Amino acid sequence: MDIKVELLKEYIADYINQHINDFEIDEDKIADSTAIKIVKEISGVLKNEAYDDIDKVEQFVRIFEKYGIDTGACHDY
Repeated sequence: MDIKVELLKEYIADYINQHINDFEIDEDKIADSTAIKIVKEISGVLKNEAYDDIDKVEQFVRIFEKYGIDTGACHDY
C-alpha cells in the first residue's frame, strides 16, 4: 500500500464531496441508463446460443464487473 496514493485518494474524495452540491446531477437518469445497458448486455448473452449455462454465468459476472458491481466469490466454481 502506497500511503501517498491513499492520502491523495482520500483528499480527492473529500474535495468532491464538499463540492458535489455545486452542480446538478440527475441520479435517476444515470442509474437508469446504466441499468438499461446492463440489461441489454445480459439479454445479448441469453440470446447467444454459442454459450452453455456455465459460460453464460461467466459472461454475467464479467458484465457486472465491467460496471463495478461486486459479485463476490460465489461464482468461483
